[in-house]
Amino acid sequence: MYFLKCDRCGHFNPVDSEYLVYCGKCKTHLPDNYIDWVGKYSDKNFDDYKRMMCVTESEVPKHAPTLIDKKPQVKEEEIAPPQQKQKKRLTRAQWIGLVTGALFAGIFSFLGKKAAVAVKEYYQISKMRGMDFAPSDTTNWNAFQCTEASFSMNFPKVPTESAQVVETEIGNLEVKQYIFEPELGKDPNILYGAGFTTYPAEYIDGEQMDEEQLAEFFENSINGTVQNVQGRLLSTHIINYKGFPGREIKVDVRDGLAVIKMRSYLIRNHMYIVQVISPSSNTFNKSINYFLDSFELNE
Repeated sequence: MYFLKCDRCGHFNPVDSEYLVYCGKCKTHLPDNYIDWVGKYSDKNFDDYKRMMCVTESEVPKHAPTLIDKKPQVKEEEIAPPQQKQKKRLTRAQWIGLVTGALFAGIFSFLGKKAAVAVKEYYQISKMRGMDFAPSDTTNWNAFQCTEASFSMNFPKVPTESAQVVETEIGNLEVKQYIFEPELGKDPNILYGAGFTTYPAEYIDGEQMDEEQLAEFFENSINGTVQNVQGRLLSTHIINYKGFPGREIKVDVRDGLAVIKMRSYLIRNHMYIVQVISPSSNTFNKSINYFLDSFELNE
């Protein structure tokens, strides 16, 4: 097992995947995460990263906290009787910690391992700037049904499913993702992605939140997205899906190399996100909106 130390709080985070971006304790961005590191060293891989940038379990100080620490044993007489959970509104600090530390610690994994490597490759050799991409053709797209989250979308091909569990102050949240990354140049875009997560209803429910809370929720979400990809926000629009609140944003990636167009909807206590990553020279191809517009909640 390898660990990456957080410079802010000193926490040692277990490095069990390429997608560790935020500290599991203080939720801050880890500057030496693999995604950022591999963009600088294109000839290296994940194993090289762990050997060069991380420490082994034997090198972690015994007193240092880690996410795999065993819970201290509690004497029977010290165990307090369970208390009934009470519904409460989150403070501003809790909202920020929840949104940026929970959902968007996992959002960057929408890119997927292949897409992250592809963006790194584009960055290293500027392959996209002079490359021709195929024109839009949606005639043979596939209808994708997500029975678990009760939504459907049209993908160019069958997407790959993955999941990531993110630790938060209110418990673990599972982020499910469905990604299709076409072969470079064979499609007008780089990546198509959809996903969702479910919050505990006693903490987050779009139907119970006022306008100020919703605005803050989406503002933190947008900031988390832009920070995660180290991008630049190009635009943001207030949207809705059948009356449920949402946002549409465009984010510049790698100083004009690619653009992410993303829509997010808060439907009761469920967060749905759909996005397309396209080369900056091809951000108006019709496949983008065809994909985003195909989102349909099956209620």
